[in-house]
Amino acid sequence: MRTQPSRWADTLAKLAALVCFGVTCAVGCDRSSNAGPSGASLKAVAKAEAAPIAAAPPSRHSRVTPARLLSTNGSAYAATLAATEDWSYLLTASAAYRFVPGEAPERWLGNFGDSPAVTPGQIVFWSEGAMRQVPASGGAATLVARVLRQPQRIVSSGDHISWLSQAPDGRFSIHTLDGSKARLVHAANGYVGTLAMNDEHIYFAERAPDRSWRLGVVPRSGGTAHYTRTKRGRLPAMLVVTESLYYYDGPSSSVLRLSPDLASEQVLARGVICSPMAVAENVYCAQPAGLLEIGSDGEVRRTFPLEESGGTITAVAATTTRLLWVTDAGGGRFAVDSVPLS
Repeated sequence: MRTQPSRWADTLAKLAALVCFGVTCAVGCDRSSNAGPSGASLKAVAKAEAAPIAAAPPSRHSRVTPARLLSTNGSAYAATLAATEDWSYLLTASAAYRFVPGEAPERWLGNFGDSPAVTPGQIVFWSEGAMRQVPASGGAATLVARVLRQPQRIVSSGDHISWLSQAPDGRFSIHTLDGSKARLVHAANGYVGTLAMNDEHIYFAERAPDRSWRLGVVPRSGGTAHYTRTKRGRLPAMLVVTESLYYYDGPSSSVLRLSPDLASEQVLARGVICSPMAVAENVYCAQPAGLLEIGSDGEVRRTFPLEESGGTITAVAATTTRLLWVTDAGGGRFAVDSVPLS
């Protein structure tokens, strides 16, 4: 069933400002972008016309009551979610929370900075001129590498991390670690807005001075970056990468999927709001009234309505068995909820 465009016009207008952020990445949400030399071409995709917001038939509404994992003081917009099949984490600048199904949440305090990331067994963050890490079960922080400039964003894949840096002159660059040494991977020609990483490849959104933008990919080992064709409009606020790369195009209300080499792109779903988003076996889109589950065929499979008291969703994480999200509860508080996925 599709609702009428008039019903959603005001909602879309109010949410236009919200799609400029995203939170974690799978540890998702996202902060800058600009364009470099031309690279691999992208199969053109016709501009998607804005359509009514997709909604699943009433029979597909999930009636599972979300489990409230956490409710605490703080900003929902500064919280990062990370999840695997066995555990999930909520990371803020001053605390880390670990959620294990069937157990009470664990919490420990720390100076985790603006953009912490999770690797197997470790939480990696920047503090006082260095990359540091703390065991994911809690403990003392140890030095990983000296990095004088605070990263704009840190992302991880397996045991590896990369980060986005902005120099005093405004130039953006992407870095990684070789042991305990920082190494430059890519020097951008423009503004880099968001970063994602999968295995040995780092993806980014880059905007040129003429306001055009394109997506790029560069090997973690370094080398030549490859790009999509240039586009116009709003820079994607968030990139999510699994077997494919996904992003939400706000102006056309579309979810797009690209091949890992960025050589082909297709519109997965039209007429939806999807910010922030998460991807496991399916795509999960935050909406004003809850979350949508979109299959690999682009069909809305079911919805997860928010409670009447629900606020704005600021972060989403998903595995094959669980869906988690952070909600701004108002009054300087936020909450973390979860539902099982079958």
